Amino acid sequence: EKAIAPDSLNLDRRKLKVCPIIEGEECIRLLNLQHNLITQIQNMSNLQQLIFLDLYDNQIEEIRGLSNLYHLRVLMLGNNRIKKISKLENLKKLDVLDLHGNEIRK
Repeated sequence: EKAIAPDSLNLDRRKLKVCPIIEGEECIRLLNLQHNLITQIQNMSNLQQLIFLDLYDNQIEEIRGLSNLYHLRVLMLGNNRIKKISKLENLKKLDVLDLHGNEIRK
């Protein structure tokens, strides 16, 4: 899949419980981690070129670990267990934020 799109990495449906440490792939712009078992967002600090992060359908409870992804434009967090929208202040370029199917309360 990387041969087709060298700036993207597709890790969906791999039964991952944690965000993997991705080394040597700092040029990745699109990361797909949907349909896994991930409980927290981590190991993203070296992916500073990321513009599209898909964490749809995981088990994430809190938005964190994204503060240095300054180029992020699309963040897909639908169908998780997030209760509160927070820690998005540094994502100045964020255009799309999907949080449907979570447990967010006013």
